[in-house]
Amino acid sequence: MKNFIVLLLLSITASTFSQSNSKIQKKVLLVVSSYGKDDGLTRPGFEFEEFVDAYNIFTQNKVRVTVASPKGGSVIADKFDATKEKNKAFLTNENTASLLKQTVATSQINPSNFQAIYVIGGKGAMFDIPYDPSLHDIILNIYNRKGTVLAAVCHGASAFVNVKQQNKYILDKVNITGFSNEEEHIFKSKWLNEFPFLLEDALNAKGAIYQKSSFMLENVVISGKFITGQNPASTKASAEAVVNALGVKPMRKDTGKQEETLAFIKKFVNGQFYLNAVNNERKADQYDYKLIATYGFILLQNANENNDKLEKGMELITFAKPYFFNENFQLLVAKSQIKIGYLKQAKQTLEELIEKDFLKKEALALLNGITKS
Repeated sequence: MKNFIVLLLLSITASTFSQSNSKIQKKVLLVVSSYGKDDGLTRPGFEFEEFVDAYNIFTQNKVRVTVASPKGGSVIADKFDATKEKNKAFLTNENTASLLKQTVATSQINPSNFQAIYVIGGKGAMFDIPYDPSLHDIILNIYNRKGTVLAAVCHGASAFVNVKQQNKYILDKVNITGFSNEEEHIFKSKWLNEFPFLLEDALNAKGAIYQKSSFMLENVVISGKFITGQNPASTKASAEAVVNALGVKPMRKDTGKQEETLAFIKKFVNGQFYLNAVNNERKADQYDYKLIATYGFILLQNANENNDKLEKGMELITFAKPYFFNENFQLLVAKSQIKIGYLKQAKQTLEELIEKDFLKKEALALLNGITKS
């Protein structure tokens, strides 16, 4: 009987240990650039909202976070909207606000303590993240252990560009994404000409298989232990993918109007539906119509001779028009209609501008050109 009790106790102890061991809290190293200065005016920094989104996803899912940077100590983000709800909540909480004032230097990190690394983007990441030897060591340590994750968002993928093992880049034949050349040229950062490289070009040059979506739309690429997000809009989804890869089922997140709008734009741009099919079902407060129109405007500005982009850009602006009207957007629509050969539609667009006395001089000049032709 005594032996039976001992065996039973040993069994219970082993079972308890096994259960507690399986529930050991996962740890992720969240890395930001140390390069920023003067809110990004003197030197570019990291993207604050990418950091907040990733941090919130990890902590909400009980993943423990340590914040590190190449130099350690206080780090500076590029200018951001501190009044936005999620940013304000982070900054007014003593426990979270202090994290960016006392980051751990990468040289002081024991990588064996972490199951994942997640590198935040921002223009500053292009200047120090790729060249930090301590960060390279951390990445290689995580790369060579089972059950681990190497993740980044936006320019954060630059962390992987120069990492080698046995004279071979770890990115070789890895599917990956990051801020695209298209996005760089569309948004024309003042730092662009100072970048040591364009991220998309560097990823391809190191043997990676680069994948992208249309600009500023969510795109997450998973390849082996690599998880990367293309741009700021991809932060939450890429962080959730990391949580999932660590064996933790991500909590369902609430999406805001901006995220729902971007998801709507992505489906349309990818040809998953026609706007006229949902035209009568939409509601005035359903989407951010200014965002829809602005996306269409940028699409038109960068369409060049791509008729598909011209068509989609015009459709987005027209779809948003009942709830958001901008004369500059409408003038560009008219120019695009003329370029494609939709002269009747262009005439209607221009006549409406003239009737409303918006950009009348430019509209009349275009209208006269159509009439003469």
